[in-house]
Amino acid sequence: MNGHVTADKMKLLLRKQVEAETALYRSDNALILKHYIAEQHKLADVEESLRYARHLHNALLPDETQMRQLFGEAFALNLPKKTISGDFYWMTKAGGRYIIALADCTGHGIPGALMSVLGLSLLNQVVIEERTFEPSHILRRIDYKMRLTFQHAEENNRHGYDGMDIALCTIEPGERKITFAGAMRPLYLFGKNGFNMLRPSRYPIGGLRLEQDRTYPSQELHYENGDMLYLFSDGWSDQFGGPYDGQGGRKLTIKRLREILGMFCHLPPAEQKEQLHEMFIFWKGAYEQTDDAMLIGLKL
Repeated sequence: MNGHVTADKMKLLLRKQVEAETALYRSDNALILKHYIAEQHKLADVEESLRYARHLHNALLPDETQMRQLFGEAFALNLPKKTISGDFYWMTKAGGRYIIALADCTGHGIPGALMSVLGLSLLNQVVIEERTFEPSHILRRIDYKMRLTFQHAEENNRHGYDGMDIALCTIEPGERKITFAGAMRPLYLFGKNGFNMLRPSRYPIGGLRLEQDRTYPSQELHYENGDMLYLFSDGWSDQFGGPYDGQGGRKLTIKRLREILGMFCHLPPAEQKEQLHEMFIFWKGAYEQTDDAMLIGLKL
């Protein structure tokens, strides 16, 4: 009798232990689920904020309708590494000429986007407010203003590398003349007279400064109606891809990009945009995107 009572008690104790452990397990799962849902809500809030930031950032850039109003046929291809880009382009008509720029700011994501807003602001100050129209002078003024902006950070050895690379040119349709100055970014022109590249200065805008003085020499080039002009960030040439080899792939390279643009330059700009986008995705394949990638094309 006592043995049966002991067995029953043991069964009862075991059942209660199992029920307690099950309740604890369910409680832990409920707590984990609660934390998971809370984190998902936070993530959704962050993603929504990033989408809205992208919307605001894109609103600062000329859209393709504005580009076509200025140039007739043109396109912009913006492929950020993350939701929002540190690359930007800018254009206006002033002083009887068109002024176009494309810049690649330090970083990507939110930090890069904030730098690009500063870059856009400085271009507006120098060109629109100060009415500086010569490309070399524009870049020197922007470099000076960016140095002032980050002077305190540099003195305290913080963020001394903040800056941007930029290609900037003016177009004078009456003379069919391009005047260009660049900080680490070139200009490509494809047309009836073949291929021309205007090389940039080796100095960036802002960033770490080891030299006493920086120069961004202007260069001139004449074009024919129908020629294609391209400005682009280094996210294109630096993108790893090609046949997957499990070892990091190969860079697209500036040489290969030039060859690709040479193949597409005769197409209508809208079709060029589509083909270039498809090419970038195909080249990247299974590899992670290396950097923000931006390219604009103008049919002159």
